[in-house]
Amino acid sequence: MIRSVIIDDEFLARERLKKLLDDQEDIEIIGEAKNGKLGVELIQNKAPDLVFLDIQMPDLDGFGVINRLNKVPHIVFTTAYDHYALKAFDIHALDYLLKPFDESRLNDTLKLVRDRMSTEKSSQLASQMKSLLKTFDTPTGQFRKSFIMKERGFEVEIYVDDVIYMEAQGNYVKLCTEQKDYLFRIGMNILESELNPQHFLRIHRTYILNKHWIAKQTYQGNNEFKFVLKNDFEVSSSRSFKKHIAEQTSDH
Repeated sequence: MIRSVIIDDEFLARERLKKLLDDQEDIEIIGEAKNGKLGVELIQNKAPDLVFLDIQMPDLDGFGVINRLNKVPHIVFTTAYDHYALKAFDIHALDYLLKPFDESRLNDTLKLVRDRMSTEKSSQLASQMKSLLKTFDTPTGQFRKSFIMKERGFEVEIYVDDVIYMEAQGNYVKLCTEQKDYLFRIGMNILESELNPQHFLRIHRTYILNKHWIAKQTYQGNNEFKFVLKNDFEVSSSRSFKKHIAEQTSDH
């Protein structure tokens, strides 16, 4: 029996996957978690053989979950977004499921898992997972170049430099450009870590500004700054970001 858990912040996604797995006689669902942090605890407490792990979650993404584990079980990544990095998952060490996936695609994945579990020790898999994870670490000087998302069935690429500012909206971030606004599913803290700090400035837990679009910056007192962007958008910073802003905007 393959003891499995599901980690996904979307309730309906978890329910659909459980339904698809009902007919798999050797798959036993021993738990589920609605976010990455609870997922880490679940894996540590239950020690499952297999984890169906969502990649983009607001508090702690799939990569963050793996980073917090001392022993990594077999991982099948799940995601609703065909990001460029997902191409790296298409190897025999593990698999990914692009939502919405069907029963046939799931069966292909489970065959890979069964083959792997019958031929490899968990320690070997853990080593492979850690090595794969390194391919997603951002090297010094290399940052996110674009956002790739689906719109009406088509893939749309938004270049980072074209984004005027970014605003957190629940589990999403609004990307404001000259043409229109887009919603991209990612946590604000994760997004900030992927952006070049020479070009982007976090001024608030809700806002990240493109420095090239800052037209005016004034200190308002009480540890707050006011920013006016070239598109006339105005926003004030959070007091907790005063030191960070002062260090990053000495030229304004």
